[in-house]
Amino acid sequence: MLTPLPASEWDLTKAAHLLNRAGFGGAPAEIEALHRLGFETAVEQLINGPDDAAAFPKPETSGPQDYSAIRNMQGLTDEERKKKVQELQKQQQGKEHELLGVVNWWLDRMRHSPNQLREKMTLFWHGNFTTSLQKVREPLGIWQQNETLRQNALGNFGTMTKAIARDPAMIFYLDTQQNHKNHPNENFARELMELFTLGIGNYTEEDIQQAARTFTCYKIDPRTMSFRMVDYERDDGEKKFFGRTGNFTADDVIDMILEKPACAAHISKKLWTFFAYEDPAPALVDQLAQTFRNNHYEIRPLMRTILRSEEFYSADAIRSQVKSPVQWFVQTARELEIDLPQGQFAFNTLRGLGQLPFLPPSVKGWDGGKAWINASTLLMRYNTAGIVMGGDPDRMRMMMRNGQGQGAEGNDGKSATPDVAKIAPAELRADPKALVDALAFRFFQTKLTPKEAAIFLKYLEDQHGDTSDQTIRGLIQLMMSTPEYQIT
Repeated sequence: MLTPLPASEWDLTKAAHLLNRAGFGGAPAEIEALHRLGFETAVEQLINGPDDAAAFPKPETSGPQDYSAIRNMQGLTDEERKKKVQELQKQQQGKEHELLGVVNWWLDRMRHSPNQLREKMTLFWHGNFTTSLQKVREPLGIWQQNETLRQNALGNFGTMTKAIARDPAMIFYLDTQQNHKNHPNENFARELMELFTLGIGNYTEEDIQQAARTFTCYKIDPRTMSFRMVDYERDDGEKKFFGRTGNFTADDVIDMILEKPACAAHISKKLWTFFAYEDPAPALVDQLAQTFRNNHYEIRPLMRTILRSEEFYSADAIRSQVKSPVQWFVQTARELEIDLPQGQFAFNTLRGLGQLPFLPPSVKGWDGGKAWINASTLLMRYNTAGIVMGGDPDRMRMMMRNGQGQGAEGNDGKSATPDVAKIAPAELRADPKALVDALAFRFFQTKLTPKEAAIFLKYLEDQHGDTSDQTIRGLIQLMMSTPEYQIT
């Protein structure tokens, strides 16, 4: 079931599938380049991508703000109080601007990073170890957690879990800051087992209560938005966890969680579902989990097994997933070979489509799959395709106004215009069938059936020989406004 794909079966369709799933897709030239590498080399190139940190410097974020002095209005005159309120509003607006900048910084990295698998893995782990900017309003904390996920994305799962337990944004989001020795808060301990590692049914309420006691000393230094260990909050009492008794620490608890086979199975199934297809057979999950355990929870060997497996390239996997909004947005830019529309436009579009990074609907993350599509989000995808292809400034401004906050400095609502002369050169436009076939590979990564192709050929026929850029833009928009474009 997880035997490697025979090299003889490596073709352009499978290369496109690998690039779509292990990254955010690409233009035909990228697919062809990946195919020319050969199967094994292509997988290894994605698994061991280059370090791109220098190309994506830290986004602009100020240090944590201390609003207490501003909020203390006692003894102030009306005029002084008014100035304090204005100062507070100005600081809050600055934070909104920075949060928007962090969102666009990550989207730009997804679009341009040569290490596509690491960014895709970072998105996966963001859905597993969720944190929301709705509660964590510090852009510095949001960015720090994103970097923690990126640095551990293909590393060791146990190491990453321990790092996330110490992450300031997670400490704030799941109330570890309010977890005290004399009054434990169980939020993080519960989600650690229920969502992050084991899944429901593999722990007891007593396990949650006892685990919570080990995290009471985990706190945030509010001056630096950094982790600190508070010794006087440490619970040194005896604890009983998973039927074992001892003076366990938080790291001990995580190590004992990793010892349970359910942990490897839970994460392996989530990874397969995210990268391949839903509802994998129990036998397949067992094989993945065994690989994970045999490699001591190292993520890279597990991903290598997944991306090399024949099952990953099966008919059940290829073009079987509904594109998530982030996948749809970033992949569209990569296929059109344009920069992402940024600023408020990107923020509002992804929020309207149902997947704004750093804003999951709950601690469970996003449901995904068919839940991505409903009448409203499908219409918004079609409309956004029209805006991007048509460069409609009025509709772009309208979408910007329908959100909150301000755009990133200097790029609000701006996007590179697709170079249709490059996408559809003159010699290709002279042959309608060849034109449709070429665009179908670019946007669908597959050969169309005669019935599917007829729709686009009829569109060209109705233009009465007009093969201008406007006609090509209309044809591309038509392709992007089909159900087939919403899957990958």
